[in-house]
Amino acid sequence: MKTKLFLLLTLLITTATSAQINLVPNPSFEDTVYCPFGTNQIDACANWLNFGNSPDYFNTCTGFGGPPINYNFGYQFPHTGNAMAGLATYRRPNSPSGPNYREFIGTQLSTPLVIGIKYYISLYVNSSNKLEIATNKLGLNLSTIAFDSCCKPPLNNSAFVFSDSILKDSVSWIRLESSFIADSAYEYVVIGNLFNDQNTDTLLLSSLYDAAYYYIDDVCVTTDSIYNQSWTGLIKNNSKSEINVFPNPTNEKVNIESKEVFNEISLVNYTGQTLFQEHFQFKSSYSFELPFSIQCGLYMLKVKHKNSVSIYKLLIQF
Repeated sequence: MKTKLFLLLTLLITTATSAQINLVPNPSFEDTVYCPFGTNQIDACANWLNFGNSPDYFNTCTGFGGPPINYNFGYQFPHTGNAMAGLATYRRPNSPSGPNYREFIGTQLSTPLVIGIKYYISLYVNSSNKLEIATNKLGLNLSTIAFDSCCKPPLNNSAFVFSDSILKDSVSWIRLESSFIADSAYEYVVIGNLFNDQNTDTLLLSSLYDAAYYYIDDVCVTTDSIYNQSWTGLIKNNSKSEINVFPNPTNEKVNIESKEVFNEISLVNYTGQTLFQEHFQFKSSYSFELPFSIQCGLYMLKVKHKNSVSIYKLLIQF
């Protein structure tokens, strides 16, 4: 009897624990295989793969080409952390790429889905502010097979979660979410626009380029609805690289405390201009006064370590 009770308790604990697990590995794109040094390098992101054409990976370790500059795809910070993915959801049918051009990213889930179990999915998306077209239908699908740049996902005009309205907000991140009961043992996540041109609505925004381009961050697939609602991205932990920036918002002084020493800090505005920069011997804490000429607004604070760069949003109010 005691043995049966022990096994039952073990099963309940295991079930409760696994219910909290996000089945998407590296869901915030933070872990890298190598630091990307150009476009079309989603393979630099651990666990994520190119499932079609030339999706991109943005990480602050890149330097100038990383967030928020993003190789001129548009000025944007990641939703959380230091990294995010990017892909095109549409190009004009008369473009050199031809009709139905799509870019996709994908990853293998930590475990296959169980048929008959209800799952909850979500992801954050944001429109680039430098391309000329906005679309709907960006979303997430699940598959029993993997794809690559040669064997792309079919445009079946369906997905487990997608936006039915045109996504044109280039400032705020938008959360897409849904739930479903698994009808197959799906093993792979596919992100992109899985609808053809005839079933994709478009909106012309400017006359610079011929494509619609979006950033992706913080992807979740779980069996726990509460976890899915409360999980908003990268979870802070007590690792040595954690940094505390305070006060934030601020109007005079900025304090930086880090468990990992750093040797450079810089304050950058939304046009990419460096307003404040200082080098020194490695420190774990530092305080600096804001230059008098800095105006109110949202800025990027970069903290450079020996082998990495941390990036934080800093709101300045007077």
